[in-house]
Formats: sequence, structure tokens, C-alpha cells
Amino acid sequence: MLQRPRGTRDFAPSEMARRRQVEQKLRQAVELFGYREISTPVFELTDLFTKKSGDAIVNQMYSFEDKGGRGISLRPELTAPTIRFYAEELHKLPKPLKIYYFGNCFRYERPQKGRFREFWQFGVELIEAGTPESEAEVVALAVKAIQNTGLKGFKIRIGHLEILRSVLADYGITPEQQTFLMPLIDKKDMVGL
Repeated sequence: MLQRPRGTRDFAPSEMARRRQVEQKLRQAVELFGYREISTPVFELTDLFTKKSGDAIVNQMYSFEDKGGRGISLRPELTAPTIRFYAEELHKLPKPLKIYYFGNCFRYERPQKGRFREFWQFGVELIEAGTPESEAEVVALAVKAIQNTGLKGFKIRIGHLEILRSVLADYGITPEQQTFLMPLIDKKDMVGL
């Protein structure tokens, strides 16, 4: 008997109707703030992800060599492909640039309760705004988007990688060492740290 791959899900019509309703409410919220949707390929050159996260990330991705001998990976997240798209083409558009994305991503991790090998990511990028007001806008947008879905009693937690990198630099940790450490910090891997 054929089965779906481990770490993936099927969605029945009633579940898909609820998913599409939530997706639409998220889209409406971000478009109200002036964001426009983009889409990137489901697979990218593996180097796109290893440059940011180091070679160890390959063990957590669906990576393979294509028929031309190039390292290819199914996207494990959407931020890196979005920034690649910006650097290649979108940088020509007027600033600040407000874009959003929604798509499926893939990680080769041991499936756990609540974590799947295929999942969906929704996100926004406000590029070249660089003001405290623009940071506040993104937080307000997140609140509005979550409220639009009808979810109540939620908390917003804010993380900022540049603050963490600055603290690490104050302790003499080089950017190369930070690249190695960041995934360990993200996963709260105290043994690896």
C-alpha cells in the first residue's frame, strides 16, 4: 500500500477551506499595509543556504545534485530566496520596498509532534526603510494579521539578530564563528555551544 512520506500531511476539503480562509485573512492584513506578494522557486542552489548558515545546514535540508552537477536544495525557508530575488532583480524597484511571501518549505528533520518536514511559511520584508517607525510598522502588521485570523490571547515576541551579533562581537566572537554558533543558539543546543 502506498503511503504519504513521513513528516508530511494531507488536507481534506474542509481543512483546505479553513486554511485558505486563514491565508486570505493574512493576505488582506498585509496588503492593507501596502505589501505586495512575491513568489520564489521551490528549489534553489544549495550555496544560497550554506553561505548564511554554514555547511552543517545541508544535513537538515533536502539536498541533491541535479543532472548538471549543481548542488540543489528544496527551500528550507523563504527569507534567503527572497533576499536573493531582491539582490538579482527587485533592488531596482522604488524604496522602501514592501513585499510578502507565502509558500511551502522543506526540512529534513526527524518528525516530531507539531513539526513536519513540509510546512508553510508566511512572512514580510520591509527593505531599505531603516527607521524605528518601520520596525514598529512590521510589529503592528503582525498584530493586525494575527487578529484578522480570529486568534485571541497571543503574544508577540521580538528577536533581532543584529543585537545578538553585536553582543557576540563584544565578546570577541568573529563573524565566521557567529555563523557557526547562530544555528546552535537558535536550536538552544547547549551541548553544541
